[in-house]
Amino acid sequence: MPPRPALTSSVLIPLVQFLAIAIYPASCSASGDGNDVISVCFPSFKVKGPPYYNSLDFSWDAGVLDGVLHLTADDVYQPPPEAKKSSAGHATLSNGIHLALGSKFRYPGSVDSYGPLTQEASFNTTFTMSVARAAVGEDDDDGILFEVLPRDDYLRGLDRAIYSSLASTTSGKISVEIGELEYYYHQGDFAAYVSIVPARTPANATPAKYTVWIDYDAKRHNISVFVHDEGAAKPEQPMLHAPLNISAFTETYYQYNFGLFASKNRSSPSSQPVVYSWNLTVDRLSFAFTGGRPRIRWYLVRVLPVVIAAVAAAAMAFVAVCCMASRYRAVMMKLKLSKAMRRLPGIPREFRYADVKKATRSFHESMRLGSGGFGAVYKGAMIANCDGDDGRRRLQYVEVAVKKFTRKEDRSYDDFLAEVAVINRLRHKNIVPLLGWCYENGELLLVYHYMPNGSLDQHLFRKNDDPQHHSILRWETRYNIIKDVATGLRYVHHEYERVVLHRDIKASNIMLDAAFHGRLGDFGLARVMAFEKSSFTDIVVAGTWGFIAPEYAVSHKATRQTDVYAFGVLVLEIVTGKRSLGAADSTFPLVLDWVWWLHGEGRLLEAVDDELVATCEFDADDATRLLLLGLACSDPNPSHRLSMAEVLQVIAKSMPPPDVPLTKPSFMWPPEGDQLALSDDSDDDFVQTDHRDSDRSLWEEVQSSDGLATMGIRSSEITKRKTRNVDEVNVTREIENGVS
Repeated sequence: MPPRPALTSSVLIPLVQFLAIAIYPASCSASGDGNDVISVCFPSFKVKGPPYYNSLDFSWDAGVLDGVLHLTADDVYQPPPEAKKSSAGHATLSNGIHLALGSKFRYPGSVDSYGPLTQEASFNTTFTMSVARAAVGEDDDDGILFEVLPRDDYLRGLDRAIYSSLASTTSGKISVEIGELEYYYHQGDFAAYVSIVPARTPANATPAKYTVWIDYDAKRHNISVFVHDEGAAKPEQPMLHAPLNISAFTETYYQYNFGLFASKNRSSPSSQPVVYSWNLTVDRLSFAFTGGRPRIRWYLVRVLPVVIAAVAAAAMAFVAVCCMASRYRAVMMKLKLSKAMRRLPGIPREFRYADVKKATRSFHESMRLGSGGFGAVYKGAMIANCDGDDGRRRLQYVEVAVKKFTRKEDRSYDDFLAEVAVINRLRHKNIVPLLGWCYENGELLLVYHYMPNGSLDQHLFRKNDDPQHHSILRWETRYNIIKDVATGLRYVHHEYERVVLHRDIKASNIMLDAAFHGRLGDFGLARVMAFEKSSFTDIVVAGTWGFIAPEYAVSHKATRQTDVYAFGVLVLEIVTGKRSLGAADSTFPLVLDWVWWLHGEGRLLEAVDDELVATCEFDADDATRLLLLGLACSDPNPSHRLSMAEVLQVIAKSMPPPDVPLTKPSFMWPPEGDQLALSDDSDDDFVQTDHRDSDRSLWEEVQSSDGLATMGIRSSEITKRKTRNVDEVNVTREIENGVS
């Protein structure tokens, strides 16, 4: 069957996603020349900024109001209810930035043994600020702090710190301090800070606004701080210049976070710092490596996309080849089937798949009639070549039953060809006629006449919740159905040019037409015997529990007598209204044994269906005749069974009911003379078939007819296994050799 289009997308989409994931880290981390920088710009502030670097995290009392960053509560801004009241807030960049790289650096964010430094990044930052400080007070630590802190320290919390000044100065109305801080709860972790503390604000005065420039030189390891009034140009000389090596603060992390903090006294600040704008520029470091595992990483970055592209191309080529191979197999199968059909007598008609699909509404579930081991059967309506009232075949609009094979293609092919090879030969009023066949896209279909009254078991074993409300079968109808089935079996056993063994006679395979005439159906297990042959031997026993003759279970040899045995059980089911297994009596799992027991007790008529007894419409003599007929046909010993010709004489009442012993005979194996009646042991056809999925131990328990009873209802149906006889084998060999 050609692959679905979804197969291509299911292969390519994951490959594309994997390619994107593999390339993304390299492209994001790749550096350009020394002029490449990371820029963060806040001309004003928002609660939530754009992704990656231009995003801020606010803590404690910090927040934004009208585009201005307030680090503590003041007369204009009040922090959200969940914030800590009267706490010095801070705003930090959400993502860390690398200020250094080591020789063993693996990828951005790694903390695995960086090794000696090979690169350091310089940065500069500018922000405009104002700080409202009380006119009178003792705290000189209130102001704004610009801090550069390691990533891990930032994540652990910044509630308490120990500040150590490295350099400080006071000029005019502002003080600047450069130093390092150690976190109280994580001693040994250090960060760098720059403190800006303006002069105190007179009462009722507006605090002055200042612009601060901070430049860090990674090569010279120093820092410069410039401060001037808002709107003024950057001074030529720094207010404070001091040596500072930020990368020396820690030997573990080279990724840092930048933040603005309110006051060193973070628990109870007395100032009200406000930031109006903030810009930050950091040199972008290069992630090109030259040794060890980084070289492997670089190699993978270059080679992996090529490998993935090659794999994707190979996958596409594989899918294309599979499509073409599937298409080729479908075409060849169509040719082989057509050739095989042309060799069959009568050449069954080939229907267009589109017509069959339309007739069954695309095999909709509402059109399903039933299902089995082979597949499912669907109802439909279409134009077909049928026999008219005058006996001539003409095109008519008829209802059809479409048998759709859904097993594996090779098994379906065997099942399909075996059934067509048999049913296409048979022309009889008591056999469901085959109208044609169809093959398309790996789907095998057989088209039969639709039987409007369904199968016999639907009427015989009605359920209380039966949605179709099948009516009770009247006695006259049951009698006629038995006669119809017997007539059909006599045709396939004695009147057709070769012996045909059905091998699966049961109520569900007896179809009822509009007039409730019985017709033999489902010839999927049937076999056409070669000339002068009357038996068929197979490794696997075909049929259904309760209908399998004891000698067939032991010898695996199917004969006309094994069909007669199944017919006898069917007669008992029709008369008693009980299934062959498990429905008769708790003491007798087999309905056959139950009827034998009643016969021995002289109470044979008690076996008649209770529904018929309640209506008092059955004929006692006819019921006795049919019950004795059923027992005689299902005698454990095949030589004691009637032929279908004798069966019809008993049904037609031209012959008295058979003489049946009161006690069920014992099954004799091997039979007298070590030879089955009507068997050809010396030259019988034995076809060995694959039986991997059959129950090999199933038949080891079958030593007698009592053995069948002890197994009860362990299995409702034997696995249907098809094998071809001599003539079918020849056809199959020609098919397998291809179209010559």
